[in-house]
Amino acid sequence: MKLIPTIQIKIMSEISCDLGILDNTSGREFEIFMVELFEKLGYSTTVTNRSKDYGCDMMLQQGDSRIAVQSKRSESELNFTSVQRALNSLTKYNAQLAIVVTNNKFIFSAKQLAKIKNVTLIDRKKLLDLIELSNLPLNSKKDLIEFSNNIRKVILKQGIDKQSFKFLGLDVPKVDHSLLTKDAYGRPYPVNNKKEKLIDIFKEIRGDDEISIQKDILLNFMEKYPLMFGTRSECEIFLFDMVKEFMIFKPKPDYYNLV
Repeated sequence: MKLIPTIQIKIMSEISCDLGILDNTSGREFEIFMVELFEKLGYSTTVTNRSKDYGCDMMLQQGDSRIAVQSKRSESELNFTSVQRALNSLTKYNAQLAIVVTNNKFIFSAKQLAKIKNVTLIDRKKLLDLIELSNLPLNSKKDLIEFSNNIRKVILKQGIDKQSFKFLGLDVPKVDHSLLTKDAYGRPYPVNNKKEKLIDIFKEIRGDDEISIQKDILLNFMEKYPLMFGTRSECEIFLFDMVKEFMIFKPKPDYYNLV
């Protein structure tokens, strides 16, 4: 099959760098592009009857391997329906593998169903990888089944990691509890922002790298930023934390310097 004019002038290398080209095509153009891509991977392709495709736009055949593919150019993320329709095509066409490929992404429910039913989801990011695979030299290994299996392994591993982190209590985002200061929108200030501001305060006060800063003077400057450092006592707690983190040190009592 030959690409229609709007796509024909675009070579694979261009598209591998800019999927925006595919975003501006019709569903039929996207489907034809995928046919040529799979043919570059060494598969013979058969486009199914559009009115009765049973969730499968094309069948791929390479030796004994038969793969049912649903290609979806979409302006929104795909839900579980696309996965369910791909599953139906497995039995209808006696295929060994079902693939759903899109220029967009898949929502959580689609990923969950695909993981349970072993359907390979090729989203926007993976589509770029697939295009790169198809562009390898003719004597290179272009194994679509291995590519698909690797995608499923990554999804399974991500699920295992997520459960492990949840079990260890590491799935909850870390919050800076050293100070309960918040910005104008009620969000806690990130520790790194506070550290950067503290370094700026040191530079503003001392003028050169040899002068240590007296504690009271440093606290006076920090009190100018109550949303960031809090009250005077909270500023002292933050300084103590920075000493423990080796951000600053005490050259003598009630004096501070940067490490």
